[in-house]
Amino acid sequence: MLHTHKSVYDRSLEKTREQVFINSLRKEFELSPAESQGVLELAQRCLFGEAPSKLGQLRFICASIKAQHGKPLKDQDLMEVLLTLDNGIDDLNVLHNHGAEALRQLKILRLTEETYLQGGLLTQEDLGRVLQVSSRTIRKDIQSLQQDGNTIHTRGNDQDIGPGVSHKTHIIDLYLSGMTYYEIMRKTRHSSYAIKRYVSTFGRLLIMLNKGLQVVEISRLLGCSERLTREYLVLFNKNKQGDQWPSIYLELMDQLQVLYPSKKKNGVRR
Repeated sequence: MLHTHKSVYDRSLEKTREQVFINSLRKEFELSPAESQGVLELAQRCLFGEAPSKLGQLRFICASIKAQHGKPLKDQDLMEVLLTLDNGIDDLNVLHNHGAEALRQLKILRLTEETYLQGGLLTQEDLGRVLQVSSRTIRKDIQSLQQDGNTIHTRGNDQDIGPGVSHKTHIIDLYLSGMTYYEIMRKTRHSSYAIKRYVSTFGRLLIMLNKGLQVVEISRLLGCSERLTREYLVLFNKNKQGDQWPSIYLELMDQLQVLYPSKKKNGVRR
């Protein structure tokens, strides 16, 4: 019975598109079965990739960070990246409160940073293609974002700006400098909900630091990358006054202690 079932399975495999492709490779190019299977798997990865993990995402081909400047893209290292074109309620809030231009600029921030963190760089032409606008519009948007202190990683200017910091760290830096939520919203094109979420995350980091946790533990508990955690730590140390924590740190921690109560206080922060 098992033998019969296996035979039915084997015969069914012969009727798939994948097997037709493999048979064509073996017949027309005289490849071995193993070589044909390898070509099939490579073609599937290059042509289809993996399905995006959530709604609003798409896959895009761009230049690698390692690609050299001055050479045509066809001669460069290319890679596939996952981009969040639609971020749900956050994007809708920005569109409702600040308009289409602010939303487009927010997407430029998000798409360029996502690509950079995955090891790639978008061009202004890439951004125009994804967002369905001209390169001239993208160029003006990038200039406006940079004037407000945002770091934009694109293939055309990344060699001049260095690694920079993430938009989340930039938002926290503005918050710690005393800016209001409205001012931060205007400069970063983010919704108030997103800004509050980032500030809350930084507050949780303060609580964990006060408990003596290390980078790896903090990253895991916050659900963010070690790179972002280290950016937050640099920002944390930048605003410290010797061994004393500034009042804004203490105020933020006190606000969050209700949600993240401590069983005992070690007194270090005061």
